[in-house]
Amino acid sequence: MIYRAQTFLRDEVGNYIPSSMDIDYPKKLMFCNNLTKNNSLNLSSQSALWYPPLEKTLKCLSSLYRCIESTTFSGLAQEAISLCTDNIILASKIISRTSGASDGQLFLIKHLLILREQIAPFDAEYTIEVKELDFSHMRGHMQRIFAGELSLFALSQDNAFFVLASEGRPHVLESTVNSKKELEKKLKIGCEAFIMTVTKLTVEPMLRFITKVTAFEFSEGDGKKLSTSALGSEKRVAEVICSVNSSLETSFIDMMNSLKIYIRGTETQALLLKPIFSNIVEAHVQFFNILLQVYPREVLKGYGMLEVDELNKLFQGMLL
Repeated sequence: MIYRAQTFLRDEVGNYIPSSMDIDYPKKLMFCNNLTKNNSLNLSSQSALWYPPLEKTLKCLSSLYRCIESTTFSGLAQEAISLCTDNIILASKIISRTSGASDGQLFLIKHLLILREQIAPFDAEYTIEVKELDFSHMRGHMQRIFAGELSLFALSQDNAFFVLASEGRPHVLESTVNSKKELEKKLKIGCEAFIMTVTKLTVEPMLRFITKVTAFEFSEGDGKKLSTSALGSEKRVAEVICSVNSSLETSFIDMMNSLKIYIRGTETQALLLKPIFSNIVEAHVQFFNILLQVYPREVLKGYGMLEVDELNKLFQGMLL
């Protein structure tokens, strides 16, 4: 049974090659959501629409949980979760190339969240000890031989063969691998990547402006003012504000809709959105503070510049 389980996990999870239909996101989720709204798909049967390696991993672990000893199950579970996580990451990279970075990241977050949620009831350690042979110290001995410091023909303890025999034996390195902690780590990295992708998508013109102003202030040692440079011109400032406001009304709203398609839980949505909101507000604050040294507040407001209170009100409405 153990051998068959390991073979199944290797072939159907670790080495699984996704078909075009498997990674047809977000269309696959949109189709699923439409069926759910029309009562054509029960919530209990939605697991059939999970990414196949995830579904197969969970079915395999569920079948084995009551059939084998806990220590043996822990070892298999550790291997299964590791293989499943790696394959989900591979699929997310393919989706990022075909549908866009945010879709790939949301696919990753969605499926790693499901995996974390579904393995929670299992009473397992998910930990194995790994032993590796370390030959890194051999490099120093070989360098000494090639440099002539150790002779192959010396009759003393400096004989190269003697040194390699006594000191060149590989070191055994022991480490502990916890697949559940690795899953949490990769989920965190995926969430942070999505947060940064959306932040840049929305306020990149402001971030680019702030970076250029910082470089300008360092490079202009002769006292040249921002207001007299092309960077700080009214036209340039108005373009940045208009571009960011347009992103908030279009691409940011599209991202919100995509997030709700991939992640159904409102609490999880809020956990992802709050740091994005915070980053967007921080970019506006920095941009505003720089320009207040050059332009009156009324002028910036005339260009459509949103202040913190207005942004917070806007984001609160999005969370409802």
